Amino acid sequence: METRQFKKGDVIFKEGTFGNTMYELKSGAVGIYAAYGAPGEKKLTELEAGRIFGEMGVIEVRPRSATAVALSDIETIEVSTADMQEYFSSQPEKLMEIMRGMSRRLRELTADYQEVCGTLGEWKETTEQGKKKGSGLLAAIKKFADAYAEGAKYMTDHGLAMYNDYALM
Repeated sequence: METRQFKKGDVIFKEGTFGNTMYELKSGAVGIYAAYGAPGEKKLTELEAGRIFGEMGVIEVRPRSATAVALSDIETIEVSTADMQEYFSSQPEKLMEIMRGMSRRLRELTADYQEVCGTLGEWKETTEQGKKKGSGLLAAIKKFADAYAEGAKYMTDHGLAMYNDYALM
């Protein structure tokens, strides 16, 4: 484990890269972004001191799902895969923090998935019944289609393979 400082605007890690470290934010703020620096860039969340980030890349040994950027001058504790046993032995409450964060993200993704499924169900129903699509339904379909297209373009432009057809939904 080592203490690291980053200046405002520094990229801590990039979406699509592999990493064997996670970070505990000691001071400052970090933004987590999808498609950072590309059209359709989206700030997913902003983290304050005390939060842990980058854990998914370490746990799954898969490419990072987002880019982390210092929103101010920050100080972190960088925890490598090799240091995880020591880190969690000395601070077991950090495991619960990670689990709460993953649970929160899973709930958010589940809500997004249910919204998409509901919209597609409504689309199917109106099509089968020969009804005219309302502007709200068309706007929702366009929102999902645009998000998928932006994500697919970003993945292609950056030489990243999609894990499956639903990776961006």
